Amino acid sequence: MATTDQRLHSLDALRGMDTALIIGLSAVLASVYGIYPNAVWADVRYHMGHAPWEGLRVYDLIFPLFVYLAGISMNFSIRKRGSNGAGTGKLLLHLWYRALLLVLLGILVNGPLLWDASAMRCASVLGLIGISGAMAGSLVLAIRNTWGIASCAAAILLTVFLAQYLGGDMTPAGCVNAKIDAAICPGKLHYGVLDPEGPLCILSATALALGGYLSGRVFSNAFSAPRRVLTLLIGGAAAIVIGRLGPCIKNIWTPCFVLLCGGIGALLMAAMHLVIDICKFSIWAWPFKVIGCNALFIYLVTHIIDLSQLSKRIFGGTIQELIAPAWQAFCHSLAYFTLAFLLCLLLYRHKIFVKI
Repeated sequence: MATTDQRLHSLDALRGMDTALIIGLSAVLASVYGIYPNAVWADVRYHMGHAPWEGLRVYDLIFPLFVYLAGISMNFSIRKRGSNGAGTGKLLLHLWYRALLLVLLGILVNGPLLWDASAMRCASVLGLIGISGAMAGSLVLAIRNTWGIASCAAAILLTVFLAQYLGGDMTPAGCVNAKIDAAICPGKLHYGVLDPEGPLCILSATALALGGYLSGRVFSNAFSAPRRVLTLLIGGAAAIVIGRLGPCIKNIWTPCFVLLCGGIGALLMAAMHLVIDICKFSIWAWPFKVIGCNALFIYLVTHIIDLSQLSKRIFGGTIQELIAPAWQAFCHSLAYFTLAFLLCLLLYRHKIFVKI
């Protein structure tokens, strides 16, 4: 992806669709139920929230899909930096520098910085993305071989599987994740007894990032367009079939959860690649591409700056009185999402792409 023409536009668009849900689109979709309270929109609203424990909803896919797509991007970035003369040491330094930066930004997203680290939540989504990416990248640089990388990903999932099944039960308080989090995870835990971005979850996410990297190799190899799509479809379907054999629990990133997310990610990537890159039908995806080019940055901005207050100023007061009560939640959430999109559009128009 060294030039604009070589850029994998489907990757930007799918990353943008994923990010759009977390920066307000999910709230917009969920609020439609208040206007049209039927079974279809009830189901949409159901999927715009997390499963309480076991199960898989669309909202549960957001950050795992981001990890998977980051793995695809890693394939291109390592190749690009390597072709520009960066050696293994420099590549490793970049990976772990980025991981440290994301860990620090993740702590900032969680809440105010305090002298007492035990009063802060140190585990974070951004930290999980950064550390799992760095671990996956380090393994890629050490192994290089496709089958070796695939074997490594499988070994990680097997290790997590054995730890979870032999080290505890599948309950929030009794799972091995909770024991590990309590022992070595600094600061507060998100759910009190465990954290969905804890050490064992990061290990699972590393396997998912490796899966994304292997998917990225499909685009780097001299495969024909039909073969690229078919490879992703077969790999994705196989991962989903295996993933359905065990419990899917997002909060502890069970291996089956990882396989399901990776499989769905591969199917989505195949569809997007076919429609956008091969068939060149991409006009509809332009808004998502705008978001996807600054995905991590807009996530960071919307979680540090309270855009909801600005949304309330726009649709508060007199304007709110003119809106029917059933439409108010929809208008507020739409205004919030629109503000986030306009910020992305401003950056995109000025060709500003913030890399984190």
